[in-house]
Amino acid sequence: MKTKIAIIGAGKGGSAILEALYYEPMVQIIGIVDIHPKPLGLEKITKMGIPFYGSLDAFLKSCHAAPDFVFNLTGDKRMDVILQQKCTHESKIINGYMSKFIWDLIDQKNQKVILEERYNALKKELRPEIQMDNLIFGNNAQMQEIKNLIIKVAQTPTTVLLTGETGTGKEVIADAIVQNSHLKHEPFIRVNCTAISSELLESELFGHKKGSFTGAVKDKIGIFEKAQGGTVFMDEIGDISIQMQVKLLRFLQFGEIRPVGCAETKKVQVRIIAATNRNLEAMIEQEKFRSDLYYRINTMTIHIPPLRERKEDIPIYAYHFLKKNIRKINKKVTSICSEAMNYLSAYGWPGNLRELDSVIERSVILTNTSQIDVSSLSQVIVNQTNVLNLKVGLPQAREEMLRQFELEALQQYLAAGAGNITKAAQLANMPRRSFYRLLEIHQLETDTFKRV
Repeated sequence: MKTKIAIIGAGKGGSAILEALYYEPMVQIIGIVDIHPKPLGLEKITKMGIPFYGSLDAFLKSCHAAPDFVFNLTGDKRMDVILQQKCTHESKIINGYMSKFIWDLIDQKNQKVILEERYNALKKELRPEIQMDNLIFGNNAQMQEIKNLIIKVAQTPTTVLLTGETGTGKEVIADAIVQNSHLKHEPFIRVNCTAISSELLESELFGHKKGSFTGAVKDKIGIFEKAQGGTVFMDEIGDISIQMQVKLLRFLQFGEIRPVGCAETKKVQVRIIAATNRNLEAMIEQEKFRSDLYYRINTMTIHIPPLRERKEDIPIYAYHFLKKNIRKINKKVTSICSEAMNYLSAYGWPGNLRELDSVIERSVILTNTSQIDVSSLSQVIVNQTNVLNLKVGLPQAREEMLRQFELEALQQYLAAGAGNITKAAQLANMPRRSFYRLLEIHQLETDTFKRV
């Protein structure tokens, strides 16, 4: 059943809300009232075939059924009084703050349409000019700047430090630097510093001589020597020991390695790309990371922003991972529905791109159709995001959002008041009785918020 709406005022505001609600399938605009014979929106009203009335009385006389909502967009508070007097109790008058809420709903709907158009276009073609093999730069300004930095630094021998949270794509950035450098045909060796114990890391990097320690049954060539003339990517460099930091610093300063158990040094030429998810400057203050090593490796630092700071590109990454995973799983899934994409775009992504890849892979496995929908998404994502349900009518959507807002606001006021209802009600600028009534409606227990 459609929600019946009447609009009072056919000026700029009335015209805009008419255009927004006219295409809403669950809304029927039954009439527009304006005392001016030729208001601003008359041409649009005529084109859409909406009944137009020169007075409120004429509109009410012609109505076979009372409207569910009457929007007063005249800006005249006296009209509110007239509407209250002449409209039946079945009609709800919308103005002031209520109008602002409706505008927010409309804005979310418009943003959803824009987003859908964008990823439908991206679905057809991921533009090669913003892509370097596995790296998708998207439209985010920070990522575009990173693209420019990669091009500039790739052709130099400079040591590069990549910083950013886990899962942001630091290794893929390192790949892009190598692919665009003069060393792309030379050895490229990756080493995860956290995956190797501190006792063995020196041997892995510098090599060792037979008999230099228990288990060294033969000579071993280290990673730096194997990568001669090429590049070594040292991931999680912030986790290496202070002793190892001293040896690495010497290598960066002089280009010399000394295998464990060997008295002689060897000259090697290797470019280092380091990465970390740690705050190295804070570690320096805590004396957990050497400042001289830090200044040696941060000649060129590239910080990769977390996914939550580049949400405009989530549809691009989602479809990139969709293409990757349908090849991996060998299952025909062609799209992501708009509602599911809304949840993906609203989620905070603590695991960044790595988490998004995992979520898309799981959804490809679980979906029973050729489309990823909300039912195939992780419940963690669905439960932690507040997305407008476009499948219900506007009145129900409003009630759901108001209820969620009230619940979250009550929890925050109770937390600030340490579970004391009187204090929480004062913070909320509400009578204690009204505040307590809301607590009963939302079944909130104040003991949860009391501090021990």
